[in-house]
Amino acid sequence: MLQIAHVVFNPASGSYSPARADRILKGLRAAGLAVEPLLPASQAAAISAVRALCDPARPPLIIAVGGDGTINTVINGMTPQGATLGVIPLGTANVLAWELGIRSIETALKRIAHGRLRPFTVGEATSAEGTRRFLLMAGIGLDAAAVAGVRPAEKARLGKLAYLLSGLRQLWAWDDNIITISDGQRSIDCHSAIIANACHYGGPYRLAPGAEIFAPRLELLPFQFPTRRSFFRAALPLVVAGRAPATAGWQLREGTLTITGTKPVQLDGDSFGTGPLTIRLLPDFNRLLC
Repeated sequence: MLQIAHVVFNPASGSYSPARADRILKGLRAAGLAVEPLLPASQAAAISAVRALCDPARPPLIIAVGGDGTINTVINGMTPQGATLGVIPLGTANVLAWELGIRSIETALKRIAHGRLRPFTVGEATSAEGTRRFLLMAGIGLDAAAVAGVRPAEKARLGKLAYLLSGLRQLWAWDDNIITISDGQRSIDCHSAIIANACHYGGPYRLAPGAEIFAPRLELLPFQFPTRRSFFRAALPLVVAGRAPATAGWQLREGTLTITGTKPVQLDGDSFGTGPLTIRLLPDFNRLLC
């Protein structure tokens, strides 16, 4: 009996097309899988459909097809140890694609056909907005403000450049307010922060070299940006060399991070309201076929 692959598409995404979906389904069938495509009408419907499939006694294979936001939606529908995740990364930024070294649909199909299973970690953020998991990163401050300020028409027309335009608008409306991050034993004041579960950011840039989705830890990267000039001084090495300078953060291996202030928050590139918020680690959340 063929293994069933439940394939979750996002038909509202700019990366979706019926022709591309058909190509992916044919590739999965050629890999020896029986496919059941899911085209949920909304994010809430996708989360509900994934949750209904999860079964810790017999974890199904659920394949997320799309950008980092679509994969995040699938993660948020899963129950711990309730499913095996496969990914075919598409979309605007493709951070997970860079993380896993996937450069094409064909490579993703080969990983699903011949890859190995690895337990992966996720983070979980809780605020007045609710509770939501992230696979790649949580951002508080400047980058989250840029995400929140992206205009849909610009994103549809310009792709990743829409985030750059939004970032420039945020630089013009500079926010030098402070947030405080604490794990109960130590704390730090900063202007913005990334809590990274993956080393890449915005595609090929290695913002957190010590982070890895398969490791049971999160990396706290606090940033001191009192002025626009301080931001450009910190960002230049990332743009030119693809790596950011070291920051005075730490690793979260257990417990909870508490973040004060009301700055914008983003999770895996999608807005998640504003702080204050708490973040905790969920190691060995499920297994990834990679």
